Amino acid sequence: MILRKIGGSLFLRLALLVILTVVATQLITWWIVVTERRELIAKQFYGQVVDTLADFEGRLDSIPPAKRAAFLADYNRPWLTQLQPAGADKGLVFSSQLSDFESLLTERLGKELGTQPSVKVRILQDRRQLWIGVHVLGAPYWLIVPMGRFRDHVIGSMSLAALLASLCAILVASAIAWRTTMPIRRVVKASGALSLGHIPEPLNEHIGSSEIRALTAGFNRMAHSLEAAASERRLMLAGLSHDLRTPLTRLKLMVELQGENADSNGMLSDIDEMSGIVRQFIDFARSEEKPRSEPVALAELASSVVARFRREHLDLHLSVSAEPEIVADPLALERLLSNLIDNARRYGQPPVEILVGCDETHAVLSVIDHGSGIPAELRQAALAPFERLAAHRGTDGGSGLGLAIVSRIVNQHQGSLTFADTETGGFKVVVRLPLPTSA
Repeated sequence: MILRKIGGSLFLRLALLVILTVVATQLITWWIVVTERRELIAKQFYGQVVDTLADFEGRLDSIPPAKRAAFLADYNRPWLTQLQPAGADKGLVFSSQLSDFESLLTERLGKELGTQPSVKVRILQDRRQLWIGVHVLGAPYWLIVPMGRFRDHVIGSMSLAALLASLCAILVASAIAWRTTMPIRRVVKASGALSLGHIPEPLNEHIGSSEIRALTAGFNRMAHSLEAAASERRLMLAGLSHDLRTPLTRLKLMVELQGENADSNGMLSDIDEMSGIVRQFIDFARSEEKPRSEPVALAELASSVVARFRREHLDLHLSVSAEPEIVADPLALERLLSNLIDNARRYGQPPVEILVGCDETHAVLSVIDHGSGIPAELRQAALAPFERLAAHRGTDGGSGLGLAIVSRIVNQHQGSLTFADTETGGFKVVVRLPLPTSA
């Protein structure tokens, strides 16, 4: 669940794994250090109590019982370990609440002595004293142990060292994770370019782990194979189309030389239709080539294409709200707009409107006709090569390549292609092409 919330990035997952591992390791180490330290202090505490009791027993053994109280009053020093008579606690204020560490020391002392002694705490000038009920030479006494030297606080330098070690480990591991995931990010970026029809530059196959090197090498081989297949397809289409144009031209010439008869007009129409299909094949093959990049005035280009179609008596209107200049392949853009207008003429209804404009980041080219358009569920399929969406398509001079060529040209120019229904019942194709960044 946590991994899904951070976005699923491999680097973030590795970084989170490193951080959790380091934190868990430091916590376990901290717990071990604290536990061992407490055990060491408990042993030291018990040793001091035993040594102090043995010392007092040795001193009091040679002193008569009547003079022992006076000896202790003269011997005891403030803020040092003291031995007081059993009634020395009368009239003093004590706290029955022991800290966790004091309870641990008392429990350890009871285990070593074989019996749980009576223990209470007195706070004197912000200093804690542990009063332990003991018996010395058969008489009850209070052993007073200052708790100043028995502290449960871990040394600050240890905390700082643990923090610095954790930070160093996280930084080093994050750098390693970054270098590990960097080749994968390059493969992802290259695969994105490949999905848009761009063959990326070969990736470095000598960085990363053995698995990543194998992945990179496999991707390079796949990209090379796709490029080779595309090149062969382009060559085949171009060669086949070129070879077909020559006999078609001869056929048209022969029909025209025979003079007019009942079949000549139909034959000439069929030859022109076949020539148009061949031309589309050539355009489709060219659309796979790397486009040129030069400044293009989109409004002027659209005006030129519209003028050519008007000579064919097509009801066409051009509206220019802005005159954007983009960096593109002018021949490819002419092919794009020609195909859109030709589709509107074949499958839509006049009049056909061409709109040229722009927004802050893109030049916008729109082609609107007043036909029924393409159903929403078939619009994505319409972009596939050789796709015909209606039964009559295929007898109208089309090859199913028009929108495929448009889509490929748009992708090559890092643009976007969308279909929409107009409010007046027509159909609208919108092409958005990025403006130069300097603009």
